[in-house]
Amino acid sequence: MKKAFIIIFSLILFLGLNLKASAETGSGNSYILKDMFVPIQPVKTLSTSVHQEGDTVFFIVPSDLWIGENKVIPKNSIIKATIVMLKMPITGVNAAMKIDSSEIKFPNGNVYEIKGSVSYKGETKIGGTLTPPLSYNKALHYRKGEYYNGVVAQYVPSGEYEFGQHITIKPNEMLQLILKEDFIPY
Repeated sequence: MKKAFIIIFSLILFLGLNLKASAETGSGNSYILKDMFVPIQPVKTLSTSVHQEGDTVFFIVPSDLWIGENKVIPKNSIIKATIVMLKMPITGVNAAMKIDSSEIKFPNGNVYEIKGSVSYKGETKIGGTLTPPLSYNKALHYRKGEYYNGVVAQYVPSGEYEFGQHITIKPNEMLQLILKEDFIPY
């Protein structure tokens, strides 16, 4: 009974998803759904050492983006974005920034609104990672057991950490734009 329920539920789910996908692309008008990725590359080098919060930056779409047989975003489209959060490096933490897109300009001159967040290595907050410890202390642990009696040495962080580094993204690095809402280019 349980297996039959799982099979029937799986078929209903599969058919429902296929009907949704065909409805979105079936009429010749295609669009990109919320939370989908658009591959992008920076036009110029992005760095927390140069840019400030509120700066406008640009990205290029390196290849055509197709949904079914319809080209939704053509190659060489330019995406305009804004740095909405920028944090400088401090002791223990690297620099960080967050970039949100506002519009896209197709090569033919058409401009559309596109809301999304730029993702680098799977994170929408670029950087902000912890730095390694500056030094380690040796901690001795006394151990008494069946096969071993004595001291075990362990190295633990001293509590002091290195100063953080600036984040730099080169123009040839691949990023993704994660859409916050559906993108309909018509």
